[in-house]
Amino acid sequence: MCLRTLGFVLVLFPGLFQAQGCDRPRLVHGNFLPRQETYSDRTKITYSCDNGYKPVVEGWWATSTCEHGKWSHEPQCIDESSCLPPTIPNGKYPENSNGWYEDGSRLRITCDGGFEHQNQITTTTCGNGKWSSAPVCERSMSACSAPPKIPHAVIIHGYQEVFAAGSEVQYECEDGYTAHTEKSVCIQGNWTPVPTCTYFCAVNTDDNPEYISVGTVYIENGEEKRVDCVKPSRFSLEHYSKVRCINGRVEATKCCSRVEHAAVSVPL
Repeated sequence: MCLRTLGFVLVLFPGLFQAQGCDRPRLVHGNFLPRQETYSDRTKITYSCDNGYKPVVEGWWATSTCEHGKWSHEPQCIDESSCLPPTIPNGKYPENSNGWYEDGSRLRITCDGGFEHQNQITTTTCGNGKWSSAPVCERSMSACSAPPKIPHAVIIHGYQEVFAAGSEVQYECEDGYTAHTEKSVCIQGNWTPVPTCTYFCAVNTDDNPEYISVGTVYIENGEEKRVDCVKPSRFSLEHYSKVRCINGRVEATKCCSRVEHAAVSVPL
């Protein structure tokens, strides 16, 4: 029998794994340096604009960096009467793909949840390179701050400082704790109801043949519950056990009838 060994040769081509460079930007009504046909990755250029024009970012000159084959922002010189995107804290508006807005453009501002327009002003207009009085998104009186911290619990929701009225968050208790309610709702600036996580014991009735199988019974710390037991005979009275949870430890009486429980509780 002949064995043939196949050999594999890995050929590395220079530049194959190098970051892609950028082509020379097409800048109209402006100049940039350094002037090259192509630019390697991370190369930075500086540009300025002719009279009557301005860069598409703040300032009378700007820089742009080649990043993986694209410029960090496409160098552009726009008419001085055009406007750059306005900054509206806690508000948003339709973004222009060009990155700027022509003279006369009008924007309608939408406030984030938990905020509302101050003085009912909702729009702003670009005029001669500036925006008219921009709308202000102020916190609503009915909004809520971040939900209260509950011991032994986390909130299943991304963190935020302000929640709109009607917002709902869900708490989840850590292992070994339970809550009567897990949800809290923002109503007129307050969270209600606020759940609490309390220690509890879990009694699996399937593990004790004396108990009637009903699955797992949860008992809060310091609480006592009745767990029904299997009757010794069909003619017997109902039997049950008194089960208490004490600091995570389960204490249970023997399974017996109500009469027997009463007899035990009567002092001699």
